[in-house]
Amino acid sequence: MTPNRSSLAKMAPLSALDTPDPENAICFGPFALYVQQHLLFKHGEPVQLGSRALLLLIALATRAGELLEKNELLALVWPKVIVEECNLRAQVVTLRRALGDDGDFAYIVTVPGRGYRFVAPVTIQEMPQQVIAPPAVQACAELPPLNSQVIGRNALLQSLGEQLQQRRFVTITGPGGMGKTTVALALANSLTEHFPQGMAFLDLAPVSGALLVNGMLASALGINSASTDPLQDIGSSFEQHRQLLILDNCEHVLEETANAVETLLRLAPQCCVLITSREPLHADGEFVHDLAPLQVPPDDAGLTAYEALAYSGIQLFVERVAAHDPDFVFNDADVAATAAICRKLDGNALAIEIAAARVRTFGIAYLVELLDGSFRLQMTGRRTAQPRHRTLSAALDWTYAMLSADEQAMLRQLSVFTGAFTLGAVMAVIDLSQGEAHDPAALLESLMDKSLLIAGSAIPVKRYRLLETTRLYAAEKLAQHLEAPDTARRHATYTLSEQRRAVQSLDSMGNDAWLALYAAEIDCVRSALNWAYSLDGDQALGVELTLMSVPLWLRLSRVGECHDWVNRGLQIAAHFASVMPRQRMLLLTVSASVMVLTYGAGQKIRDAWKLVIEDARTLGDTEHELRGLWGLWNDRCCSNQHQEALELANRYVQLSESSGSADRLLLGRRMRAAPLFHMADLDGARQAISEALSSPLSPRSHIIDTHFDQRIGARSLKAQIQLLQGHVGQALLTIDGNVEEAMRALHPASLWYTLSLSAIPATLLVGHVQKTRHFLKLLQDSVARNDLHIWRLFTRCFEHILLIRDGAPEEGVPRLGEVLNQLHELGDSPIYSLVRSEYAQGLAMLGLSQLGVEVLDETLLITAARHEHWFRPELLRVKAQLLLGQGNPQLLPQVQKILNEAMHEADTQGASFWTARISADMARLTPYELTLNVRSCN
Repeated sequence: MTPNRSSLAKMAPLSALDTPDPENAICFGPFALYVQQHLLFKHGEPVQLGSRALLLLIALATRAGELLEKNELLALVWPKVIVEECNLRAQVVTLRRALGDDGDFAYIVTVPGRGYRFVAPVTIQEMPQQVIAPPAVQACAELPPLNSQVIGRNALLQSLGEQLQQRRFVTITGPGGMGKTTVALALANSLTEHFPQGMAFLDLAPVSGALLVNGMLASALGINSASTDPLQDIGSSFEQHRQLLILDNCEHVLEETANAVETLLRLAPQCCVLITSREPLHADGEFVHDLAPLQVPPDDAGLTAYEALAYSGIQLFVERVAAHDPDFVFNDADVAATAAICRKLDGNALAIEIAAARVRTFGIAYLVELLDGSFRLQMTGRRTAQPRHRTLSAALDWTYAMLSADEQAMLRQLSVFTGAFTLGAVMAVIDLSQGEAHDPAALLESLMDKSLLIAGSAIPVKRYRLLETTRLYAAEKLAQHLEAPDTARRHATYTLSEQRRAVQSLDSMGNDAWLALYAAEIDCVRSALNWAYSLDGDQALGVELTLMSVPLWLRLSRVGECHDWVNRGLQIAAHFASVMPRQRMLLLTVSASVMVLTYGAGQKIRDAWKLVIEDARTLGDTEHELRGLWGLWNDRCCSNQHQEALELANRYVQLSESSGSADRLLLGRRMRAAPLFHMADLDGARQAISEALSSPLSPRSHIIDTHFDQRIGARSLKAQIQLLQGHVGQALLTIDGNVEEAMRALHPASLWYTLSLSAIPATLLVGHVQKTRHFLKLLQDSVARNDLHIWRLFTRCFEHILLIRDGAPEEGVPRLGEVLNQLHELGDSPIYSLVRSEYAQGLAMLGLSQLGVEVLDETLLITAARHEHWFRPELLRVKAQLLLGQGNPQLLPQVQKILNEAMHEADTQGASFWTARISADMARLTPYELTLNVRSCN
């Protein structure tokens, strides 16, 4: 039976100094309030009262007669949540209405400007031995309405539905705003037919402790009990009762909820429980699903609007923007910015919805920039949303307030990591000296459980990261606690030590393994450099870190950004005495090397290399003198000044011999081979390249010094030699192997080199256009991700050449001419002759044969002046073709003379590839000559 006034046990008045036993009832007027069970009765009948109002009544009645300040009541009723005072006034009105506090008998009085006092006489009723009969199953409350369509979760809902029916106990975890409640409600709606006794939904967010959980769960299940453990009163009527209980927002009452759920599932074997929480309950039988973010396209995906809508994050954003602005139309121009917004917000559903509401005011493009700062934390959502979901900051306030002091300190300091980090990084950077000195590993695990950290795979080492919104929130807390400077210094110091370790392991690790271990450190390097070069940073540390991180930047082919940091270091070197002369030389070396990779050649690059050589000689540094010689040699090769390049290569070899560096000696022989080839000494080039490839180069000498894998570079030149000496099949096999190795090595610069200076030119010459297209696609895809001028120009050259060959000279020739001019401004390139030949043939296709001949004549003069002979037989052969194509019999003697000259040049070189082509043209010339004679007689 339910409690009533006639069945009450011994009662005693309650003074202001008494603390009532939570197992007893607080009685006033016709009411009995059972604190532990979270129940209120009036004349023995239960009173329906909202959870906030009931918490308010408990706070007031347990301290009857006391004045409770407004701030204290806000903290008691909305624990760890920031709300406005109007919420408290609204709950007081609700409570007064439920109590019938109409003036005839006042229970609660207002103390203006301060708070409220419970003034009714209060007595204590001791808990009876038996206060209820066996429970009767009552109808459960309806599920809250699902106000919006669930996007991108169909497969998940099906999977979770199967798990829930099989396992009976499923917990959906994830960060705040990820959509846990929405998924739970959608799942419940899809399973209504499987639970004939209905479903109950209970939001535990208002619950402040263990005393209330059991009572609220019992009430949700329709159990009216005032016993100390109402869930034990489920009884036999629930044995076959198939019902679904959904408990939302359990993260702050984990232990209490876990105990209650275990009891429920044990006593009600047909019931199922669905939990949402920011961390698992760790209860018996729990199946945990960590809710993934909404899908977002990768950077530079190049999608159309239609394609982008296949991603759930984009779809949600577009739908919410349209809800705020009915005139909004999502088009292709919006895709990149929309994807950037969704990526910045980590695919978080709440964050995406809140951001979408700002589009009408700021537009999509500008919103991308706004999200980089604290603006994202303060963006407001729906007015009807729960207070902790109205801003992203409020959502994080809820979680942050539940952390221990050490957990809060760790979260704040982790914000210094702008990317992924390891446990070792945490141990080195996080300082918990002010807290209880918990084990950082245990704290890290706790933050992961609370969905504040995301863990990656453990290959080759386990890494973690903060979601970007969480990181920005934690960074604000770090600044508020005045911990940012010290944390940033520890982070920068740790990052420098890691980069030193990375450089030391260059020789002992393969490229793939090295990148797998260190590539993820690039975000740490970037943020550490930002701090070091700031006004409050450490410039000397920044210069050292810049130098140590060069291998990482270059192996990742982040050439442009590397150059920016090096220039920052050079600016520091020019103004601070703390930067040593050796550091200046090292920075200059990197700067010149990066300019080589970006522009190929030029006066600014030569000047930098000359300074490196001067500094190296002053410091007695043979290693960097060799690097400077290599740089000048590369500049001369790119500018087609092959006689000077050969002289520099010989100096390099002599210095290498005197220094005893076997690696440098091998590289010197490869350096000699390149100008020998372009000067048409094919036998000398073949011998030099064979010597260079006779033994493997160490890792230290093939990428960091020269950007390109020198083995691939040497074999690229070997393929060109094989081709000209007539070994076409061998050359193509060598090229295929080079391309495959460059792709396998995950080193784009080596791929660009072998594609642009070997693979594509060779396949164009032999007429394998399909293969050319394949190689060009590889080059386009790789170069598109890097802003490197010279390689983009090469890519455009080949694109336009294929346009001409495809029969579109009117489009391809002007474009190719424009690129030729740009290459000339950079000092030309090793493919100068080939591109000029294609350009001349394109002019002839436009009916401008004579202009094409003039281009070839100019090219022949220029190449002769700089001893660039390797392509001269082909230039002469093409010139003969263009003259012959004019159909003038008087030009036949000139054509024959040019072909004879081409044949003599090719024979002298030993270039069988050219002699075969020229012989074929000569064979075709005789019948063509006869045809012209017949026409002239007619």
